[in-house]
Amino acid sequence: MLLAGAAAPALAAASATVSETADAGQAHGDQTTPNDQTIYVTAPPLFRDILPERSLDQDAIDSYGASTVDEILNDIQVELGDDAEQPLIIVNGQRINDLDEIGSLPVEVLRSIQVFPRGSAVRVGGTSTQRVISVTLKRYLRTETLTAAHKIATDGNWNADRGQAMVTSVKGDTRANLTFRINDESALLESQREIIQPPLFTPFALPGNIVGFPNTSGEIDPLLSALASEQVTVVPLPTSGPPTLAQLAALANEKNVTDLGQFRTIRPKSRSYDVNGTFATRLAPWLTMNATAQWNRNSSDSLRGLPTGLFILSPTDSFSPFSDDVGLAIYGRHPLRSSATLSNREGNVTFDANWGSWQGNLNLRHDDSNTIFLTESQTTFGSIVLADTVNPFGADLSDLIGLRTDRTSTRSHDSLADLTLNGPVIAVPAGNVLAVVEGRLARDRLDSTSSFSAFGNGSFRRTEQTVRGELEIPLTSAQFMPAVGVLSASVQYARSHFSDSQSVNHHTYGLTWEPRPVLRLHVSVDETDLPAPIQTLGNPVVVTPEVRVFDPLTGQTVDVTQITGGNPFLLPQKTKIRDVSAVLRLVPKLNLQLNADYTDSDIRNFVSVLPQASAAVELAFPDRYIRDPNGVLTTVDLTPVNFDSHHEKRLRWGLTMNAKLSSTPPPQVPGQPHVAVRPSTYFQLTASHTIVFSDQIVIRPGLPPVDLLGGGAIGIGGSRPRHQVDATAALTSGGMGARIGVTWRGPNELLSRLNGTTDTLHFSSVLAMNVRAFTDLKRVIPHAAWARSLRISLDVLNVTNYRQRVHDSFGNTPLQYQPAYRDPLGRTIEVELRKVF
Repeated sequence: MLLAGAAAPALAAASATVSETADAGQAHGDQTTPNDQTIYVTAPPLFRDILPERSLDQDAIDSYGASTVDEILNDIQVELGDDAEQPLIIVNGQRINDLDEIGSLPVEVLRSIQVFPRGSAVRVGGTSTQRVISVTLKRYLRTETLTAAHKIATDGNWNADRGQAMVTSVKGDTRANLTFRINDESALLESQREIIQPPLFTPFALPGNIVGFPNTSGEIDPLLSALASEQVTVVPLPTSGPPTLAQLAALANEKNVTDLGQFRTIRPKSRSYDVNGTFATRLAPWLTMNATAQWNRNSSDSLRGLPTGLFILSPTDSFSPFSDDVGLAIYGRHPLRSSATLSNREGNVTFDANWGSWQGNLNLRHDDSNTIFLTESQTTFGSIVLADTVNPFGADLSDLIGLRTDRTSTRSHDSLADLTLNGPVIAVPAGNVLAVVEGRLARDRLDSTSSFSAFGNGSFRRTEQTVRGELEIPLTSAQFMPAVGVLSASVQYARSHFSDSQSVNHHTYGLTWEPRPVLRLHVSVDETDLPAPIQTLGNPVVVTPEVRVFDPLTGQTVDVTQITGGNPFLLPQKTKIRDVSAVLRLVPKLNLQLNADYTDSDIRNFVSVLPQASAAVELAFPDRYIRDPNGVLTTVDLTPVNFDSHHEKRLRWGLTMNAKLSSTPPPQVPGQPHVAVRPSTYFQLTASHTIVFSDQIVIRPGLPPVDLLGGGAIGIGGSRPRHQVDATAALTSGGMGARIGVTWRGPNELLSRLNGTTDTLHFSSVLAMNVRAFTDLKRVIPHAAWARSLRISLDVLNVTNYRQRVHDSFGNTPLQYQPAYRDPLGRTIEVELRKVF
């Protein structure tokens, strides 16, 4: 619709469009001539004998409607699927070690992006299990960019704002960029999504209720029941002065009610700031440098309900009309709060050198981070006896509820020096044997304090020394044994020593075969041992009360005290991954190809944060799930553990296509009148299907495996769907376009016990659709100078506003699985304005 609607004004202003394109190129320093919109660049290919899986030119890049380089690269990685390793990124033929080195650059700086298949990264010092994303930047560009966006949830009561300002300069091999970002999200309360609260055993309320004591569900006073002619178990607490029994009898078995959802956030209020500066230049003909400095701060605030107080009123109190002890069930007036603040500073310098056919990469990095977590909890439990002189009718008793604020602090300091050299070492009949040599030195320090427990106070130190060597050996080539095709093998060995653990090894074996240019196959086996991250070992203990969880052994949704933090006794994780991938190029003119990737992974001593609850996990770790004498879950300890093993087999296959549906006429002839032209139209499509053949976890030795495809789970989210489909489609033309993304996840189940009997929770399939449409306002308002380089975008997430449904065999939904818990926001709409100066 956007393309059709803009066709007429585009044709009407064709002459201006062509000349303005040329002028824009000159104004921004780009290599564009007034009479030729096409820029021809010739350079030797990075991989002469490896065809890219995907090639994105300027029009394909524009089809994403992205604002920055990290946005488009993240979208591309999502389309590529779950890789065992992050792709290695090279910029203008030079390796970078962190996306932050180019991530904040505006998309206008991009000339092309190429995605090379898995196993290609050895050529630039990576591993044989990595793919390469090659980014080519424009040679000349100078822009100032402002972006502002506002997002709302169509169900109401939630909004978010973000803004971005950046200054960018690219001149040959020298580029500089400064970016400032801010994001702000409002809080979303449970009451604003009509969340049903769990039933209360004691009828607490802000105005208060009078109940029996010590049995809060029993009779309050026989005299009151006699006056009311029925047994009275609750009456609302008067606030206008001491009542008589006759006045209370008129309110027999009525009660005050407070919706706790008004004091519980389903999404916290959050705000983040980020400042990023990068500078890159060529220091010598053989040496380049890229420096990045970054600072960010993130904060969030949550509400977790109200404190409770059960006050005991004695019959000896002069204000009491009762003949026995009674209880006053009252909520405190101020909600319990939790807040988290994370600040981080990072500096990164990379040097890339070329000596003939050899390349070198030296990366020096240091970052400091500080996390502070504050949480309020009550210190008064059980009952509070009121003094006989206290008048509870009309007085505020909430001040008698003891509260405390606990604090944890985590400071980490990480330093890294990494040197990688790669190049040919020997010539064989099929070509050159390529070698990679890497040395890595790292030092990590974590200091944590916790007022919850002395166990959380301490310092952790870790030093790492790693050496790695890898060879890529060509076995056949187009010149040597051409009938076989292009065949190569790779082998890698690395050994790492960690000061807080034993030395570990890393082995990788790979084989790549391209019998014909239309088909490429890659096989690899990767084995590695790795200790848990220092944060997983040393994070401080955090105790958070009033956390809502589902108990699969009883079928109840209850509020528990949750314990999180690190576990210093974790064993190193051992991973073995077997991978087979294939690329079949079908129609080069349409850039149409099929991709397939089969992965078989086996993890021993699998490190995982203990999930909130599942029947299998609760039975395997009974000491982590504490219950009261009535069997009600009260405390869960979710600090990480080692599961015995995790074994998974899956296949992801799909297609990609990038086709030009219409062509632009040849360049204008100098001296001739401009001819009205219509911009080229492009259609882009990606689609993939993931099939999980098996997924099993053995929690502890001797226990039967948990089948994550057959109703078993290690968390409350259900078992794993066997099938998932992801697809994107985009249609673009000259600064206008639309992109649709669709994800479908199949149904799954969770074995549980509901109301004391074994049952199965059924999770519905989920179809999520997202739409992004954008246009340069110059296409719509061609004669308005202010509309030049001004883009408006519309993003709609979860277009159908569908939320996953969960029900038991009787069709009932446990409270923890209410649709709003599954997806609090639902459909969201964001409008973005972006201006390039």
